[in-house]
Amino acid sequence: MIKKFFPVESKQFNLLEKAFNSFNKDTIDRLEMFFPMWCMIAFQHYLMKSYDIAIFRLMSIDSNKSYIFSLIAEDLFGVVNIIIHTFLLLWLMNKFDFFGPFRAVKTDFQTNFLLFLVFYSLLSIIIFGKMMFGLILMLSILYFIYRSDSFLSRVVSLVFTLIAMIFSINMNEPIIASSAAIYLPILIISMFLKSQEITAVLQKYLLLIIFIFISTKELWFGFIGLAYLVFFNMYYYFTYKSKYNWLKLDVA
Repeated sequence: MIKKFFPVESKQFNLLEKAFNSFNKDTIDRLEMFFPMWCMIAFQHYLMKSYDIAIFRLMSIDSNKSYIFSLIAEDLFGVVNIIIHTFLLLWLMNKFDFFGPFRAVKTDFQTNFLLFLVFYSLLSIIIFGKMMFGLILMLSILYFIYRSDSFLSRVVSLVFTLIAMIFSINMNEPIIASSAAIYLPILIISMFLKSQEITAVLQKYLLLIIFIFISTKELWFGFIGLAYLVFFNMYYYFTYKSKYNWLKLDVA
């Protein structure tokens, strides 16, 4: 679609090529890795609206587990939260680039940042309660499958997926329960097929599935996710003249 509207060597292509090449590559690489963090923040926003969380009782939030495609004024809190986290982490990464999760070297950065995000999510249990446990397990799986494509990492991921699904079903939490149920057969199939393609599927589709189910509750996050995919499709096309390998976070 982008190639159709902006053919290579056209005047419009050259203008946009200069614009996208002016972006700092380290910042773009870091921004690309923030998508799992944005999913975590949107999930937390959903928990606030859906469950009776003790720390938020003073805010008089009317809990509703059954809502779908929410798009209300209060959702601006989630958008602002994503913006603040993004700019704060970009600033910290520029200031403390010697710290493992903040390094610009992508082969180290993507796994280190995912591990950082797992611990950050674990810490957020203090605020959002035990309902975060399912997402923490799914983020841990994402870390394992980026860290290693070994049979052992897939076995651990399979166990974590089962635990996340059973826990979320017992807690009557549909997002992680549905995500884990759909991801489970993909993991099982991957146990018998070992290739770069199936590894990429495991990595990309876990994020995609979680994103889709969060978006069924929080429509505003669906728009953010689509904007992310459009931006990076354009960035890779105008910068590298290549197709964006969507949500495959360790591939330039």
